[in-house]
Amino acid sequence: MLMVVAVFVYIIAIIFRLMDNSAGLLIRHGISVSPFYLKPPVILEQIEQLDDKKLIHKLHRNLWYQKLHIAFTVLAILTLIVGIIYEIYNPYIIYLM
Repeated sequence: MLMVVAVFVYIIAIIFRLMDNSAGLLIRHGISVSPFYLKPPVILEQIEQLDDKKLIHKLHRNLWYQKLHIAFTVLAILTLIVGIIYEIYNPYIIYLM
């Protein structure tokens, strides 16, 4: 059952990754960026150079999305590992088939 939870947690992590559109925001405002996925130092560097409060707020929100993506990905991996260990000691999936 924990492995199913790990899949759902990973889906949540993917949702946060898809919500991060920092490169698209910068391109829409005429700032050229090469990779689609921008790392936090690059975003923070761009924030320091901007004057538009709305864009700065959106970029800060995208930084939170990146952090949540990493946190939920780690949580999904840990849940999967715990689920596998639990299934070794107390097999439950075998009885479902």
